[in-house]
Amino acid sequence: MPVHVFLGPTLAAAQALPVLPGAVLHPPAAHGDLLRPGFVPGDVVVLVDGYYHHSAPVRHKEILALLQAGVQVVGCASMGALRAAELHRYGMAGRGVVFGMYRDGLIDADDEVAVLHGPAPEYRRLSVALVVLRHAAEAARRAGALTDEAARSVVERARSLHYTERTWEALHDAETDRLRAFLADHPREADVKAADALEVLAELARGELPTTPETGAWAEDEDWRNWYIDEWQTEFAVEPVDGVEASLGATIRYQQIHLEDFPARWRRLVLAHIAGPGPEPELAGRALRAAAGHGLTPGTLTAGQTGHWLTPAEADGLPPDEALVRILVRSYRPRCPTSDLARAEPGLGADPAARRAVAEAEVVNGEVASWASDQHTGQLKAAVLGDHLARVWRVGPGDAPALLAAARDRGFPGLAEAVEAVRPFFLRSRFLTARGGR
Repeated sequence: MPVHVFLGPTLAAAQALPVLPGAVLHPPAAHGDLLRPGFVPGDVVVLVDGYYHHSAPVRHKEILALLQAGVQVVGCASMGALRAAELHRYGMAGRGVVFGMYRDGLIDADDEVAVLHGPAPEYRRLSVALVVLRHAAEAARRAGALTDEAARSVVERARSLHYTERTWEALHDAETDRLRAFLADHPREADVKAADALEVLAELARGELPTTPETGAWAEDEDWRNWYIDEWQTEFAVEPVDGVEASLGATIRYQQIHLEDFPARWRRLVLAHIAGPGPEPELAGRALRAAAGHGLTPGTLTAGQTGHWLTPAEADGLPPDEALVRILVRSYRPRCPTSDLARAEPGLGADPAARRAVAEAEVVNGEVASWASDQHTGQLKAAVLGDHLARVWRVGPGDAPALLAAARDRGFPGLAEAVEAVRPFFLRSRFLTARGGR
């Protein structure tokens, strides 16, 4: 039963591994990290630390996805304590003093556990967590080392500072000197976050899994799921290619742009959704009948509708039924575009050539970004990317209606979305062109 532990500034690896030698250590959790490693039922995930300010934090629904899949999730000490207090009623186990303070409403702010820290792998703490000062001041007050007023003063002055500025030096005065002297004699009270984390790891080492509440009825249906979790599970599903992670979402977008028969695949997906189950050769006819059931027929199309969805040549030359089919396909907006494609066309994300292209694009983008601070894909102009798409899709120069139609035929709501989708892959294409590649 693997135990995965996400930690950083609360405990160093050198402190954690002697307590739980078999632990699989991960950096502090950021958004998507709980969806990456492919945890399986029976695994235990211990969330200690998580990014909070400069990276998006781990989301609640990421934890719910693990719980629904049969993974036990334990939170303590820092971000883990906060998330456990929010989700313990749904089956996440919470342990430790900090968890109890959040659960019981004694504290409620995210920045209670936040600290400024240095880079991996040390994650050296550069500030003191407010909850650490709060716990230490209360211990000193109970022991008589601080008066009630002095203990409150230490906490209030710390709370008035931004979490990045909460240092012993910034708080230096006679009261904090007395507190530090007390902590020197009572080191167990000096860092409640570290103490909580060590206790949880020790419990796991002894085979004492924290009691986990039942997940409840929510886990038996899909009502808790939304667009976000479906797309996140696709975006953060990764496959390594020569040591570079290629996400399923990026691979599907690469195919959406570059696969020659992708418009036919998208058309099939849309018409099947509209028409429902049935023989594939009859998709278009059944989709037209379904549309007619909602009052939409070739005869009801207005000039404005055909002008919006069709090129001038199509509006003039297409048979009425085909014109409506193309409008149905181009106007279709799936609830979860990438995850819907992943389910409908599993081969898109599994294609090794596409995965390799995504990994190569990551490498090229990283190399170019290392040249200078302003050399990155975000600097690419939309017009340049649009011209690139026109070449890839064999659209004539300056034919804006045809370019927009080509984007819609590939499942993009418009050209702007297609431009953003091709942005990560453009530099790789230029590199291959310069090398004489295809």
